[in-house]
Amino acid sequence: MVMRINSTPLRMVLAVVCFGMALLSVSGLLSSSVGTLGIDVLQERNERYLEDTFEKALVGFGVMSGLKAGLAVVEGSTGGVSAGVSLNLQIGDVVQSAYDYVDIAWRTLMLGCISLLSIQYMLDAVSLLDAFILALFFGVLGVSFLWKKRPRLLRDSLLLSFFGVLVVYLLLPLSIFSASLLSERITQPSIDAAQQGFEETGAQLFPEDDELPEGVMARIKQIPERLEQITTYLKLRSSQMALWTIQLIAGYLFDCIFFPLGSFLILLWGTRMLMRYCFQCSLHAALHRELKELKSSQE
Repeated sequence: MVMRINSTPLRMVLAVVCFGMALLSVSGLLSSSVGTLGIDVLQERNERYLEDTFEKALVGFGVMSGLKAGLAVVEGSTGGVSAGVSLNLQIGDVVQSAYDYVDIAWRTLMLGCISLLSIQYMLDAVSLLDAFILALFFGVLGVSFLWKKRPRLLRDSLLLSFFGVLVVYLLLPLSIFSASLLSERITQPSIDAAQQGFEETGAQLFPEDDELPEGVMARIKQIPERLEQITTYLKLRSSQMALWTIQLIAGYLFDCIFFPLGSFLILLWGTRMLMRYCFQCSLHAALHRELKELKSSQE
């Protein structure tokens, strides 16, 4: 991980420099300097993407909550239909089917909001720890310079701390950035279309009336009078509501789990392969150098 330096004064100077870098990292000065290399821009873009996506999901959750409440009242109002038992059952089946779709979509949006907010919290926690992880790396690096032949525990600690720096400053931001690019090109159009479809359905079933000051409750009280119209509309929209629900489930499943986690695992695998290759090259070079020194001493 660190090239061998046989000069003791030089090793002492490098150790002091590393300890100074560790102090700068703890104070936050070094982390801010690292951020100017482009990491801050990447983090700001990730934060903006997560905030915008969360706001969209939250708005959709509010729409689905109103639609779910309205359909629950519609389902309860089927008992007042006086056109016969068969018609009552038919209306109840149609409304129940639509309510199930809306309920699943409502739960999906709620979980999507929770997942997106959790990712934001994770990034906030990482931003608080990144300076200490960088300081730990420089501290271990400084200690390693004090040893002419570093023990295995120290080499492993240095490798682990360096890997932690890579995860915090590169892998996590890049995984969220990759997930945002994939989301914009693959899932967001379907999610936006599904949420727009549910929003239009809510507006058609429970239209706003400016003359009613009571708002939502006043519209819900009109449901028994519009029961047949609502049922007819739900029959026409049943297959579309099923499609919208599937689009929401698949979209948020990929946006919140598969895209971020998959991108992180791919970057993690690539980084491990690169570090393993570099470590093996360093090990082979060290072995070759030791064999050469041993041969020279025997001669």
